[in-house]
Amino acid sequence: MLTLNSLFQKGAVLQQKKEISVWGNTEQECKLKAEFAGQTVFSMSSLTGKFIFRFSPVDAGGPFVLKVTNLASGEVIEVDDILVGEVWLASGQSNMDYQLGSNWAVVPPYVEDFELSGINEAQLKEFCTTTKNTDKLRYFCVEKNVEGRLEDTAKGSWEYLSAENASGCSAVAAWFARYIQEKLNVPVGVIVSAWGGTCIEAWTSRNGLIRNPETREMITAKDNTFRNERTWLESSEEAKKDVNFAKYADPGNKGVGNGWAELDFDDSAWQDMAVPGSWIAQSISGNGALWARTKVTVPENWIGKELTLNLGGIDKTDISYFNGVEIGRTGEGVDVSCWCKKRVYTIPAELVKPGENIIAVRAYSFYFDGSFNGIKKHYFLACGDESIPLAGTWKVCAELDLGIIAPALVGARPRNHNVPSILFEGMINPLIPYAMRGVIWYQGESNTANAYASNAYYDKLRTMIEDWRFRWELGDFPFIQVQLANFFRNVEGAYDKNSSWAILRNTQRRVCNDMKNVYMASAIDIGEFYDIHPQDKKSVGKRLADNALCNVYCCNDTVPFGPLYMDYCIEGGKIRLFFRYTDGMYLKENAEQSFYVAGQDKVFYPADSVKIEGSSLLVSSAQVESPAHVRYAWADYPLSTLYNGAELPASPFTTEK
Repeated sequence: MLTLNSLFQKGAVLQQKKEISVWGNTEQECKLKAEFAGQTVFSMSSLTGKFIFRFSPVDAGGPFVLKVTNLASGEVIEVDDILVGEVWLASGQSNMDYQLGSNWAVVPPYVEDFELSGINEAQLKEFCTTTKNTDKLRYFCVEKNVEGRLEDTAKGSWEYLSAENASGCSAVAAWFARYIQEKLNVPVGVIVSAWGGTCIEAWTSRNGLIRNPETREMITAKDNTFRNERTWLESSEEAKKDVNFAKYADPGNKGVGNGWAELDFDDSAWQDMAVPGSWIAQSISGNGALWARTKVTVPENWIGKELTLNLGGIDKTDISYFNGVEIGRTGEGVDVSCWCKKRVYTIPAELVKPGENIIAVRAYSFYFDGSFNGIKKHYFLACGDESIPLAGTWKVCAELDLGIIAPALVGARPRNHNVPSILFEGMINPLIPYAMRGVIWYQGESNTANAYASNAYYDKLRTMIEDWRFRWELGDFPFIQVQLANFFRNVEGAYDKNSSWAILRNTQRRVCNDMKNVYMASAIDIGEFYDIHPQDKKSVGKRLADNALCNVYCCNDTVPFGPLYMDYCIEGGKIRLFFRYTDGMYLKENAEQSFYVAGQDKVFYPADSVKIEGSSLLVSSAQVESPAHVRYAWADYPLSTLYNGAELPASPFTTEK
């Protein structure tokens, strides 16, 4: 039986001015003929019946008809309404997967009274009522596949970006395609292959991961699991039961026996930790058991009264104490269901002492992050309507350090979308070698578990880009990523020295500097405080399109990016920072709050002077006599104060190597 890959169907868009590959299956060792856009080419099927045709480059236009004939059997396939224009692959996790018609958010339960902004609904209406030439705008959504098999074809269909169908397309990809089509006036097709909550390792091929020492162990762990019969159980729920979490189970509370909950215990030698916050992100310990203590002096009128201890949420289980006595616990074993639930524990009146009292919490996290979740206002001690805030610096000590337990190494099974290489096998490999112009990529949130993971993203992103480029045989095709949006996670304020999100954003910038044809569109000022899925996808699509129009299509009237840090030099007690894309560069009010300066010790202090001089900035801090480094917009949800005349924000950065 003669079949074509699912990408070659009615409504398809093929890439202009590049060799066009068309492939499929039929009987073994058959001679075949294909006709398209005035060309006739021939091929032979292999011993397994696979075949591929390669057409010479075609200029934009259409519609055309693709006709494939099995010359041995006479079987014929004809596919009409095919356009030739610009084709882009849109991939990544949920912010790329988020559709024009989506109206949802993933907000932690400890966030109260959250309401969607409604931006996306307005943008969907705008897209559908103002987009022209919808017959020249088309998309193909790859059906999700994590069965753990290397696939040759993917389920999906080509659809018009019309009012009837647009809501099903990735919002970022739809706006990107619209702006490209309007500017170039050629057909544009986007192939959307995305899945929410996925790490980059899942999108990289087995061979790519093996070549990278950072990820080689993941493939070894996957192979060890996948060779077992139980791994391939029909029921994914049954398979989950066999995941070996037991080795990460809590071995028992040793700290309480050491007196770590007691009022008179001396914790002065313990480390400081910002609460709320992640102890992994603050480089205190890995997964395991962490003790945290804080002293509180209660008012005289509270003595002898029942109090309540309010904690924003512990990742994952906890036992909490007041003056050495346990007052409550949440979760046990390897339970993950309570990772972000607010804790409210009653403190009996007889435990409340005059003067200083001690609150101690034993937190246990057996994989991914380990943190005191929530926001500052959710940490307080209360007596009726009165309260004492508890957010701030606590004393902490690791009772048990298991190291970093990566999600990709836990439960490596089919139907787990974070298994290394599984999304490449099911959702990327079927697209190769479909001719395209390049890739737009929105991913990284799932690789920000801690500072180590965010730093490791540099090599992992490079590995994936190199892997895809090698396999597509299109040379160093353009790869345009979205630099992660501003998003609150653990720490409020303008600066967070431990921000894993800031580190990952900086790795994205570094990859652009170090690889050919890799670019970036920043979303640092269009995120939402509580929602990891900002609804303003129009601005993201527009910034990606501007980047492509300038860097790929050489449209000189388009600005691709905000001020982009390139280099620095020391000038006495100041640092001069050099940027690209500086036309009309300006600073917003309170600009100093976005810049921090450090000496060789890398202890950062707020800048007290930031001045624009041509295409550079001169930055200094009175607290740093001999400056060596600058950080800008260094937080999960930073202040963005540096812009250019195109109203595009500067990328977060650090001058550290």
